[in-house]
Amino acid sequence: MPRPNEEKPTCCRCCTGFIFSSGLTALLLWLTLKPSSPKYSIESFYVPVLDKNSASQSTVNSTTISFDLRLKNENRNKGIYYDALDLTFFYYFPENSSFLQIGDIRIPEFYQGHLKTAHRLESIQSYGVSWKDVKTNGSSTKMFRVDLDTRVRYKIMLSRTKRHRMRLGVNVTVNDEGAKSVDRGLRFSSAASHFNGLTTLVRNFLALLILYLV
Repeated sequence: MPRPNEEKPTCCRCCTGFIFSSGLTALLLWLTLKPSSPKYSIESFYVPVLDKNSASQSTVNSTTISFDLRLKNENRNKGIYYDALDLTFFYYFPENSSFLQIGDIRIPEFYQGHLKTAHRLESIQSYGVSWKDVKTNGSSTKMFRVDLDTRVRYKIMLSRTKRHRMRLGVNVTVNDEGAKSVDRGLRFSSAASHFNGLTTLVRNFLALLILYLV
């Protein structure tokens, strides 16, 4: 039997406690299930026709560009299904501050397990640019751009998420040996966020919770 001066729990307090607990549960669920986007980087990049040290005629006349694309899945309990990866290559002309498309390639779809790293060593045939003129004109450092376009699905336990589009790009500078001018990998980046389904839901819920408590 409650004492005369003992305050009984009100309905408002019960509702507030329930909403707070639900919000905390939703936040923890979001942190657990929200996947991290894969990390893409160019680890090596070689344009043989720009290599001043190569005396081989086949190298001098080559129009190929070879590269190493690194893909890393940093999720501990989530796999990634990649659709085909479309890469487009551009060369930068400093004279008119413009990029010219010089090649493209499609890398087939594949699955990547959690905490796995994959490499795709590929080469393309460039087109639309006179490498002889590029080699003789301008500075010894040349700049390229690589754009990547793909869609990914995340494997969370026994289910798969919907497809999320990844549109990223990276600039690559090449020295007078035809190789990437920096030793470290160059990471693709984008200002846009491509995973927002569960994130938006939780953000809206937490916003309503804050408004209710205030």
